[in-house]
Amino acid sequence: AGADAAPNASASAMAHMESIYKRQQAEDLCQRGELLAAQGHLPEALECAASGLALHPTSKELAALRDDVAPRIQRIEDELERMAQKAMKRRRLKDKKKEDMKLADASLLLGVAMDCRDPEALKKAYKKQSLKHHPDRNRGDPNATERFQRIHDAYESFQLALPTDGMVDPTDKSKYDAPAAIAAFKDYLKECDVGSWENFNDVYRRVQFDEPVVNVRTQGERKQAFAEYLQSRLKEERDWQKEEDKVEFKRRRGVFLELLAEHEWIDAAATWATVRPRLQEHCRAHKDARWGLLEDPDDRERAFTDFAKELREAAAAAKAARTKKRSDGFRALLDEVGSEALLALAPEAPDEAGRWAGVPWKKVDEVLRPKGDDRYKVLGTDSRKREFEAYRDEKIVALGGTPPPKDDERKKSPRSDKDRSDRSRRDDRSRDRSRRSRSKDRSRKSPRSDKDRGDRSRRSRSRDR
Repeated sequence: AGADAAPNASASAMAHMESIYKRQQAEDLCQRGELLAAQGHLPEALECAASGLALHPTSKELAALRDDVAPRIQRIEDELERMAQKAMKRRRLKDKKKEDMKLADASLLLGVAMDCRDPEALKKAYKKQSLKHHPDRNRGDPNATERFQRIHDAYESFQLALPTDGMVDPTDKSKYDAPAAIAAFKDYLKECDVGSWENFNDVYRRVQFDEPVVNVRTQGERKQAFAEYLQSRLKEERDWQKEEDKVEFKRRRGVFLELLAEHEWIDAAATWATVRPRLQEHCRAHKDARWGLLEDPDDRERAFTDFAKELREAAAAAKAARTKKRSDGFRALLDEVGSEALLALAPEAPDEAGRWAGVPWKKVDEVLRPKGDDRYKVLGTDSRKREFEAYRDEKIVALGGTPPPKDDERKKSPRSDKDRSDRSRRDDRSRDRSRRSRSKDRSRKSPRSDKDRGDRSRRSRSRDR
């Protein structure tokens, strides 16, 4: 019986812990749902409430949150549906108005015959009547806008009756491809070079009878496409302006660098603090406008820094070229002396690489100095030694040997370490003696007399009073 009770107790404890965990999760979901509802995210808040009730069905807070959010979502959906129905009704009324326009009435408004099917004649008549009854030309007439709209509707009625001949009918929804028509309209605006500063009305007056414009179904689509075109055009114009500014700045910077190059006293060691006042005074005295091409002082300083850096790099490159030329000349001198003559200066060795390793520089220097060759004189003593060692190491490596270690690679003797430790101990002792002497000097100062101390105590007491 005891063995059966133990598993039941553990199972009940696990169930109790699981219920506590689910209740905590439900509380967290309730708090998150209340926050989302306060921010206006009603669908997400409703999902949190449903998830929380699935974990803790008896939670009053989650039920209250669900009862509060669900009616609000329903009201919003009902309002959206009513708005959609109103928009559909208005669209149907507008379509019905166009369909009710009879060709007879349209012919009377445009002043053409009812059986006229000539596109050019219809376009000419529409242009004449639209210009005559345009609201801008009839500002005192309150019915001018309505007449102008009726003329436009009459022209569209005749367009419906015309054979398409490959032209897209803007009112035929089965054959109307809105993205293609809008893209063609934007491309046409780009071909006409319409700038970002122009407005829709002025542009539409110029191109309203052109095929890419007529192929767009509604005026709203035309305005939306025109606005998108203006945004892209404005971005392109800004990019063009940036490129032009970069080119102009590069040109001005080049002219300023030419100004710096004209003065020989500006070298690689010059600094902007010394060059700026002198160069500015020179340009002011000679009325040289190149100083003012770079309006920002920081741009002038950066240009001078780059100019000085180029001068330093050119000087370093020239120095490296001269050094290489001298080194090549010295090596050519060693080649003229010959390997046999150089190896004759070395002690005996088992192989040729060992003989090269034993060639001493002092003996080689004694052989080269009497010659008086300019290739020997142009190098200093250390440079000659370095070049010879490099020449010797190349010979050894070519023969498959190992070059001897340099002087700085050899191990230092223990005696030198001992000398350094002794020197550091002597320095410590000297510092200790100097500290003791300073403390003795301070203690040797003469004490004040009793009279002076008494006078000062009296002064302090009077100051306290």
